[in-house]
Amino acid sequence: MNERRILLILAAIQFTNIVDFMIMMPMGDILKKELLIGPGAYGLLVSSYGLAAGLSSFLGVFYLDNLDRRKALLCAYTGFMVGTLSSAIIPTTGDVHLNYYLFIGTRVLTGLTGGLLGGLVMSIVGDLIPLERRGKAMGIVTLAFSLAAVLGVPIALILVDVFDNNWHVPFYTVSALSAVIGWMAWRIIPPINAHLNRKEAFDPMETVRGVLESKIQRNALLFTVLLVLGQFTVISFLTPYFINNVGLAQSEIKYIYIAGGAATVLSGISIGKAVDRFGRFRIFTLFAFLSCITMLINTHLPPVSLGWVMFIALFFFTFISGRMIPANTIISAVVNPKHRAGFMSLNSSAQSWASGSSAIIAGAIITQADEYSPLENYPIVGYMAVTFTLVSLWIVRRIKKLSAQAHV
Repeated sequence: MNERRILLILAAIQFTNIVDFMIMMPMGDILKKELLIGPGAYGLLVSSYGLAAGLSSFLGVFYLDNLDRRKALLCAYTGFMVGTLSSAIIPTTGDVHLNYYLFIGTRVLTGLTGGLLGGLVMSIVGDLIPLERRGKAMGIVTLAFSLAAVLGVPIALILVDVFDNNWHVPFYTVSALSAVIGWMAWRIIPPINAHLNRKEAFDPMETVRGVLESKIQRNALLFTVLLVLGQFTVISFLTPYFINNVGLAQSEIKYIYIAGGAATVLSGISIGKAVDRFGRFRIFTLFAFLSCITMLINTHLPPVSLGWVMFIALFFFTFISGRMIPANTIISAVVNPKHRAGFMSLNSSAQSWASGSSAIIAGAIITQADEYSPLENYPIVGYMAVTFTLVSLWIVRRIKKLSAQAHV
């Protein structure tokens, strides 16, 4: 088994999934103006994927541990491709409000299938990679977030510029790329079914009962929710804030993602190695504190030049991505292998619901007089994100204590 090739394919699957979700945010100003919607309606549009993904991930708890991981991954990825293509073919003419609701429908379809991918990818990493090397493996897979920022989102935004602000083009591109990656996954990823060699019959409620009975698993799910709320509430409206408050142009947004993404690509593997060397709990604590500083800076930025925004983005994206590497390693270690896919699917559900709720929460707090006016109350969102992160630090200390007691 070639671990590196498998990890790269898993990272590629995550890459397309993340780009599909992330591209909605840097195109936020375009979508708000073309669809004639305000912050609240835009927040619902962004959230529709996450809420649908949360539902499908939760349902996955009841059957994923009774399936070959490879087959489940390929089926979910095929559905994701269909959903992404459906977003691409939303009409550009006719009733704008009808198009808005059609767009929400296609995002729900994509979320119902794509929502299973995160938990399946993490469970496959947990199945194939021993814990002593898992930090580095998580670093490789987590690179998908960095690459989505440094390559996926900027390329998508360049295509939008080239095709005269046509927001459909990135979805066509992701669909085509996913077809290639899906074929490679079918060729490279082996059957993963050792967890099916059980003497007892599969009980779909066993994972849920295990979570309800396990303090460490309950804390791990709460940890996930807090961590996601502590970043996506800020990220969801980052681009509209940069355009309407900081004074950047839509065409400049791609440079922010290039700068921030490049920094996280360069730092990702090193952070993964640091997790293996210094411990997942210690590295998470460091990056969580550092991320709070950059979140407060971003949500209080006055009108400044693109250069300053890019400089801040180097640290913002590095710290946000950097804290997810130890966090994923922490979460993957709290459950037995036979229940890993079910638990990771439940964790993915919690993550999706939190990311989906983030845009709605932020949209309810942020106000805007009209589509060209500055956003108001964004600093409040920053304080809220920092609070979520600080509470997650308290929860992770509980997980560390419970892990030591269980010798995890």
